[in-house]
Amino acid sequence: MILVVSPYHMSSHEPAAMVAMVLARNIVTAMPTPAGSISKESVSETASRVPRYVELMESWDWALPMFAGGICGTTFAGEDPLDEVLGVCDDIENEDLYAPLRPFMRTVLEQESDTVISAISRDVIKAGPDPSISVPLTAAIDRFAARHGLIAVRSESKSAAQKAEQKLMRPLVKFAFETLLQAPSNRLLEMRTTFESELVRLREALDAEDESAARVAADMITQSFEREREDLLRVEDPDDVRAISGLVSVTLAELPENAVLLSSAAAATRVLGRQDEAATRSDSPTGIVRSLMIRPIGGRTPRR
Repeated sequence: MILVVSPYHMSSHEPAAMVAMVLARNIVTAMPTPAGSISKESVSETASRVPRYVELMESWDWALPMFAGGICGTTFAGEDPLDEVLGVCDDIENEDLYAPLRPFMRTVLEQESDTVISAISRDVIKAGPDPSISVPLTAAIDRFAARHGLIAVRSESKSAAQKAEQKLMRPLVKFAFETLLQAPSNRLLEMRTTFESELVRLREALDAEDESAARVAADMITQSFEREREDLLRVEDPDDVRAISGLVSVTLAELPENAVLLSSAAAATRVLGRQDEAATRSDSPTGIVRSLMIRPIGGRTPRR
């Protein structure tokens, strides 16, 4: 089971990213990179020119063991999720269905490499205040996941667009289990190893869309977590991120591939004070993306 995780979740260390790190066999995420051939030298040169790029990479320091261990990556089958961004921007510009989004869009994502890297880095670090960046980027991740048969990760719905998106979901599998909501990467790796057999069963159940089997596997993980709780929550270094556990609700669902654009257009319609039914539905054929909604149960989302 390969999950596609938003760079916004990676930078903010949201439980959606933490839980995905445990659940997935592998993770794909999106990191802006210099145009042309990618090398340590080109990345270093870009970092020297684009200070925001350095901040973005520093916000991902926590996940470096996952990248080093081959669990996380920024490409799949030689392709980058960000390769889909320009196609999404073209659709927003040319398809009437997404017309309500146009007043909120800018052309920054169509500019030179350093400008794009700076704009994406700034937006991701600030957790998405600019819809001209976050909407095309999030829609591109769904489009990438749909094209490659991967599963896009979603966090708890908070914005108007996310709540509108929920109406487009068709739930397939629901379950809950206890896991680490916040922890150093080495502890997440430890949980993956300790609960390997239970996690394999859960991944297989999700691949088969078998809710009964998923719930059995999830219960096994919760029972195992209870036995290992003290060890998993131990404090080794006071300067490390504190390990926090909790219950999470997980829903595997299907959505239209363009759900992000449809729901964002619906939210934009309300902001603009318009009544435009075309912004809330799609009459044209669209692909399907499978998504994993991850939501902590009870209490507040842990922060570093």
